[in-house]
Amino acid sequence: MKLVIIESPNKIKKLKSILSSDYEIVASVGHLFDLPKKELGIDLETFDTELILSEDKKDILANIKKSADQADIIYLASDADREGSGISKNIFDSLTKKNQKKCKRLLINAITKEAVELAIKNPTDIDLNLCNAQKGRRVTDRLVGYQISPVMWTKGLKGTSAGRVQSVALKYVADLEKEINAFTSEEYWKTTLKGDGFSAELSTIDGSTYNPKTKAGAEAMKKDILSGKATAKVSEYSKKVRTRSPEPPFITSTVQQAASNLFGWNAQKTMQVAQTLFAAGLITYLRTDSTRIEPDKIKSIREKVEAKLGKNYLSPSPRSYSNKDAAQDAHEAIRPTYDQPLAPLAPDETKLLGLIDKRFKASQMADATFDQASLKIEIKSQKHTYIFRVNGSIMTFDGFLKVYGENKEDLILPQMSIGSGVEVSDIVSSQHFTQPPGRYSDASLIKKLEKEGVGRPSTYASIIETLINRGYASRDKKSVHATELGIMVSDYLSHSFPLLVSPEMTAKMEEDLDAIASGKGDYLKVMTAFYAALATSISEAKKISPVDIFKTDRVCKECESPMVKRKGEHDIFFGCSSWPKCGHTVKIGVDGEEVSENEETAEPCPECGGALKEREGRWGKFKGCSNYPVCKYIKKEEASGKKKAEVLPSKYDCPKCNIKMVIRESSFGLFNACTNFPKCKYTYNEKKTGGTK
Repeated sequence: MKLVIIESPNKIKKLKSILSSDYEIVASVGHLFDLPKKELGIDLETFDTELILSEDKKDILANIKKSADQADIIYLASDADREGSGISKNIFDSLTKKNQKKCKRLLINAITKEAVELAIKNPTDIDLNLCNAQKGRRVTDRLVGYQISPVMWTKGLKGTSAGRVQSVALKYVADLEKEINAFTSEEYWKTTLKGDGFSAELSTIDGSTYNPKTKAGAEAMKKDILSGKATAKVSEYSKKVRTRSPEPPFITSTVQQAASNLFGWNAQKTMQVAQTLFAAGLITYLRTDSTRIEPDKIKSIREKVEAKLGKNYLSPSPRSYSNKDAAQDAHEAIRPTYDQPLAPLAPDETKLLGLIDKRFKASQMADATFDQASLKIEIKSQKHTYIFRVNGSIMTFDGFLKVYGENKEDLILPQMSIGSGVEVSDIVSSQHFTQPPGRYSDASLIKKLEKEGVGRPSTYASIIETLINRGYASRDKKSVHATELGIMVSDYLSHSFPLLVSPEMTAKMEEDLDAIASGKGDYLKVMTAFYAALATSISEAKKISPVDIFKTDRVCKECESPMVKRKGEHDIFFGCSSWPKCGHTVKIGVDGEEVSENEETAEPCPECGGALKEREGRWGKFKGCSNYPVCKYIKKEEASGKKKAEVLPSKYDCPKCNIKMVIRESSFGLFNACTNFPKCKYTYNEKKTGGTK
């Protein structure tokens, strides 16, 4: 019997249709081992890791070991990337020495008969360089998370955490959010010249870019141009042929961007659908940053395009696309395998497969061609010289756009000659307002990360989801917003750990990990240098006061001390820097600005005589003493129209007060409580042992 160990159980059905009954196929369901949850798990001298078998994977490993004992050959066929190599190494290390001698590594680029048989004919050894690169990423991520996060907790950011790559992405999102919040919209008037069969937009006045700021200014300019004393002529007119070439086949980042722009999918959904297609044997491996395509596949797709559309739709010769310097070339670009699915596809799977198919076909097709005309009109009045511009374009051959891409409507300009006069029929002005920069979408954020060299194909989706899961960002349709918590965390990291949020340093670490993966980098040297820089940053960060970072230009209305942005248990607020002497706080709205203060009521505090204030907390509205935190009295208010929760007698007596208890209800369920609450806070839960004080 031959044993094949893969990652995803979703691939089993397809592999069984390819391999004979001599093969047993089992899945590890991802990683079997991980670093311990409550300890660092890293030797800070050798940077070796202490891996623990995950509790929910014990049965899976036991089954793998049992099958390995009965196998003649063991194929370690986890994915052919760093993570997959790490999984294969962990499984190999957990086997007996006898079974280790049976192991061979399979690198399968697509779940098709051709690709699987080719891999079996050419087994390899586990690539230890890839394993070290995967371990390096895990180690650096753990060091950042476990050593920086505790420092953050002592600086008023309890419950938050930092990530080696996520922190850079957060800075991009948070800085943009602050820019949007600080943006002030300004009025301007757009000016359009109406001619015979065309329109042109105002470009410059007296050589400088200018748009009137008011309607009066726009009307004055219109009057000057149409005064009868102004002359309009063609100062520039040119025609040329423009070509547009197709893009390369998809890689991980570009398929995520395309699915975001066209379907509105987030990156995580795109990867989930692509993973399903890969497991069904319908596309090549989905995590790649290489645009390379095997020559025989290029030949095959060109034959298909020619048969369907004709030779004129093919590029004159086969197209090849160069990879970026940092690209790993272990896999082809993402392309269809054109294998037949074993089961009908879901709608999302059909959409993504169709998109990948179109992009792959288009990559070998002819350029689209356009006739483009450029027109510049000069108008001289007694006061000014106005320049209006317009570009026209006519598609003369659709080429690859017949299959993939957006084709804009033709804009036809009349034939003109330089120096000829132009009859101006009207000048039209329309009111506009400047707009803040647009927020990142999944697509534009991935494009930014890729451009800056931050992260790698397999990490883009998880980077964005981590920001959202931690509450640092949120999604509104396609937009990714930084939350107030995200802005606060980013500000802290930027101030205290500038190297951590530096795109250049993060990209340098990615290059170092790539060097380790290729065998050109030394694992121990890279990790040692990284940790030395991190330790220095941590030492310096411990000296920084959070007041220095979060102090605002707002002044406390009660003691005139500066206000500081603080993180509460459930929200972000402005608090007096003189706390605890002064407990004045102001709530922060969604725009980062303060909201109206809680109003004082005429009701006095029964404990200190101060005025009660209307407040709102986790459990709803209540009245609290204005002298908080010196006086912590609160009076809970029942929501109007709501019936008071029913209190039932309990069969238990309070052991402290020797009086009957009652049954109350909380968000965690029913419990027994002393009737003398809040003076006595003893509770008893029948589902647990003993009570709580």
